[in-house]
This record gives sequence, C-alpha cells and structure tokens, in this order.
Amino acid sequence: MTRTSSENIDPCDIARLLASPVATAFVRIVMSCRGVTAARARQIYLDYINRVGPAGAPSAPD
Repeated sequence: MTRTSSENIDPCDIARLLASPVATAFVRIVMSCRGVTAARARQIYLDYINRVGPAGAPSAPD
C-alpha cells in the first residue's frame, strides 16, 4: 500500500523522519533558497519523501 499524503503517517514516524541529519539539512536549504517557514519546509520534505506534489499539483505516478 502506498501513502498518498503525509496525513496518513503516524506522528511518531513523522518525528523520526524529521530527526535525521538529512532532513534537517534539507529543511535548512529549502528555508534559505525558497524563503519559506520551517513548518512549510518540513512539509515539503515530507511530500518529497512520500512522493506527493504540493497542493493542486498532480501526484507522481506509481
């Protein structure tokens, strides 16, 4: 079963995903390059991990 959004992930799994050094670096880079908030950068990372596009964008094919 594939996940379709980060809303289907257990909060403990989200915390574990965001605790990695790779996630931290990704969030900092996105905040710097795109000028978004930390919360939005974390959501971008979770969307990337789950291969879900931003709201309104088509999803990646399975």
